[in-house]
Amino acid sequence: MKVIEKYNDSLHNPYWKYQLGPEAYEVKDTPKRVECIKNALRSDEAFEFLTSKRFPERLISRIHPYYDYIRLTAGSLGDQEEFYPDLFPGEGANRKKKVDEPLWGGIWCTDAVTPIKKKTFEVARASAETALTGAELIREGREKAVYALCRPSGHHAGPRVFGGYCYFNNAATAAEYLLSKGKVAIVDIDYHHGNGTQEFFEEKKSVFTASVHCDPGGEYPYFWGYAEEKGKGQAVGTNHNEPLPKGSDAAQYVKALGRIIRNIRDFNPAYLVISAGFDTHKDDPIGGFRLETEDYGEIGAQFASLGVPVLVCQEGGYNLDVLGQCVKNFLGGLTGST
Repeated sequence: MKVIEKYNDSLHNPYWKYQLGPEAYEVKDTPKRVECIKNALRSDEAFEFLTSKRFPERLISRIHPYYDYIRLTAGSLGDQEEFYPDLFPGEGANRKKKVDEPLWGGIWCTDAVTPIKKKTFEVARASAETALTGAELIREGREKAVYALCRPSGHHAGPRVFGGYCYFNNAATAAEYLLSKGKVAIVDIDYHHGNGTQEFFEEKKSVFTASVHCDPGGEYPYFWGYAEEKGKGQAVGTNHNEPLPKGSDAAQYVKALGRIIRNIRDFNPAYLVISAGFDTHKDDPIGGFRLETEDYGEIGAQFASLGVPVLVCQEGGYNLDVLGQCVKNFLGGLTGST
C-alpha cells in the first residue's frame, strides 16, 4: 500500500489547552503525530512511502475562499508568532471580506482556537497536496488503496470558513478532483463530526457524505452532525449521520458503520474517501469512545467489503502511544493484510 507523506514542519506545532465546562482538554498537533505513524508503518514491508507532488494551487484555492487570507496572514508572522481571530461579526456583516489584514480573520474562521503560524499555510497546502497525490493514484487506476498521511487535519474546514484546528479540507479537495471520473462517497470516522465536509457537498447529489461520531449535543462541533441532516435541495438523501453517545464501544460503533456501508452500496460510487480519525480510541485525551487498538482492523475490513478504490486521509488521533498501531491495524484491515 502506498503511503503519501508531506512537508512536516515543526514551526506549525500548535498546542491548545482549554476548559469546557468541568472538563479540561489538551491537544498537541505536533510533527510527532506523523512520526509515530510512520514508525509503525515502516516496520511492515507492505507499506511503501512516497513524497507528495506539487499541484496547481487553484485545485485548493477555488473551493476555499479563505485561501489567500491564510497565505497572507502566515506570511506576515515571525517564527514564534501566532495569530488567533478574536472578532466574529456573524452573518450580515456590512463589510467587504478582506484578505490582507489579520483583523478580518473572524469572517473566515469559526473559532479563536485555530492559530495561524508562520508555516501554517505551507503545511496546510502540503497536507491538501498529500490527499491530491493519493487521489491521482486511484483516479489513474495505479492503486486500489492509498493512505494520505495528512497533517493538519481538514474535516472541520468548509466552503465558507475554517476552524477546529483545520485549514484546508483535504478530503473535500481530493473528492472534487475525483468527481470528473465518477461519483464519490466520503465517510468520516473521526470522534468529531466532519461538519466542513458535509457542508461542502450537502447540495451535490454526486457525492454521498457520511459520518459516525460522538453526539454533537454534547461534543464538538455542536451545531452540526445530527441524524436529521440528510442533504439539501436535489441532494436530499445523500448525507447520513450516525451520532453515538459518549462511552460507545466497538460493538455500537461497528453496527452504526454497517448502516453507512449499506447506504454506500446503494449509492454505488466510483471512489471512496475515508476521513480517518483515531481519537475514537479509549485512551485518546480528547475522545470519549471505548474502542480498543485491535478494533480498527475490523473497521478497515468493513470498508474493504465495498470493493471500491479508496483514499484514506488522516484526521485526528492524539495518543502517541497507540496512534501508530491503530493506523496500521486499520490499513491492514482495509487491504486484507492482517
